[in-house]
Amino acid sequence: MSVSVDFVVLGLPRSGTTWLANWLTTDRSLCLHDPFSRSLPELWDAGGKRLGISCTGAYLMPGWLESLACPVAVIERDPAACDLSLREMGLPSTWPLRRAFKSARGKRWRFEDIWQEEKARELWAFLLPGLAFDAPRYRLLCEMQIQPHIGKWKPDPSVEAELKRRGFFSVTED
Repeated sequence: MSVSVDFVVLGLPRSGTTWLANWLTTDRSLCLHDPFSRSLPELWDAGGKRLGISCTGAYLMPGWLESLACPVAVIERDPAACDLSLREMGLPSTWPLRRAFKSARGKRWRFEDIWQEEKARELWAFLLPGLAFDAPRYRLLCEMQIQPHIGKWKPDPSVEAELKRRGFFSVTED
């Protein structure tokens, strides 16, 4: 069983994926951040809105990604910058994820592009065609740092086990 996904954003950890999930959630769209950590795709519910995900691990499931008929944006941030941020939080390096991330399909944007309104408009139009770009909201969100509560956020190991059982992880981590 599957759910219809309307757009996907991929990035290494600390590449703005939480911020992007917030920005891409509107009155007509819902963008889930790292949804595979909490539930199976058939349980994702957008309440009738366009459903998107902004994810730091979906590129580890290329078969699943290839099955989607939707725009995929890949946000590229210098892995060393990602690792520095992760290290400051006491979290592990992106090294095991890099090969799978590099081979992820999708239109690529630089991390710096997110913070340039002209490029952000292009990203918005690519992911949410037909939805008006809300410039005042974008500018307001650019003043904010948005991230998960690391102490409260815990992936559900039963979800990962079920995804593995279903063969979602056709790419192995190095």
